[in-house]
Amino acid sequence: MTMMTNKKKIIEMINRIYQQRRQNAEIARERKIAQLSSNSKDFAILNEKITKAGLKLSQASLSQNQAEIEKYSKILDSLLQKRTKLLIELGLGSNYLEPEYTCQACQDTGFIVSENGIEVCRCRTQLFIELLYEQSKLKDILKEHNFKNFNLEYYSKEVDPQEGISPYENMLNIIKEVKKFVKNFDKPSQKGLLFYGSTGLGKTFLAHCIAKEIIDKKKTVIFLDSIAFFEILKEKYSKMVRLYDEVDDEEYKSLEEVDLLIIDDLGNEGKSPEFCHGVFQSLLDKRYLTNKKTVITTNYNIDGLLKLYSDKTMGRLHEYFMFLHFFGEDIRVIKAKTQLERRAT
Repeated sequence: MTMMTNKKKIIEMINRIYQQRRQNAEIARERKIAQLSSNSKDFAILNEKITKAGLKLSQASLSQNQAEIEKYSKILDSLLQKRTKLLIELGLGSNYLEPEYTCQACQDTGFIVSENGIEVCRCRTQLFIELLYEQSKLKDILKEHNFKNFNLEYYSKEVDPQEGISPYENMLNIIKEVKKFVKNFDKPSQKGLLFYGSTGLGKTFLAHCIAKEIIDKKKTVIFLDSIAFFEILKEKYSKMVRLYDEVDDEEYKSLEEVDLLIIDDLGNEGKSPEFCHGVFQSLLDKRYLTNKKTVITTNYNIDGLLKLYSDKTMGRLHEYFMFLHFFGEDIRVIKAKTQLERRAT
């Protein structure tokens, strides 16, 4: 799944959702005001005065008349205080007319303004992750790639002389660790998983199986190939170098906060610039410290990974992940042989 392809479409959808949420909150508030005005004459009169004072203040602001601004600001403050007092007397509470936003933290804007600047609200990142999943092909893939359809018959029961066990027994051990990973997903002690071995051994399929189980737990999942993943890291580094922190940086933020991040085919992106390793390490650190789980697949063996990544990056991988080695015959070759045999008969 390529995140970049869907970014523009998803952000447009997110902006529309937030706009609709704000409109809904304001409509609900106006209904409360209308209902109160019909039930309480005092409220109706007071609210009309507030409306007129607000209009006068707006006109003064447009004409930049400081004296008028100060005058109507005081009048409006006084009227609002009276309205609050009236709401309390009516038994409704001082916050009764505050808009009921879906997210009070950002007031359904998706952004939070703080002393450090503007940052993306967690609700916006969560929405981005959910829409990314809906727009991806992962949803359809998981209908087929799940534990129910995982076939152990493709793994030989003959002992591999170099490994000391058969591919079949090895896969049973791997599945045991995978199911333990799913069961202990929320535990800080549970390490991430790194699947390594030759192509066609079921690494990506098993990663899909994990994704299905975690999604069924109502958790969020992002599945990225290594090329798309490192493109996001490069973009993040570029912003850091330019001292430019784009407030709608949903991609990198989502990598930090998604419950399960799956990076498929690590190493396929080729020899990455050294600066990417630093961003990669920072991301792994952040996810580990916040108990966010990560699964990685790669066709490289340990020596191959050492040639691609720095010692520090490899150190992080060994610290944060359980390495699980896949070996055996390429399943795609086995399937091709089976089809040929069927045609022959």
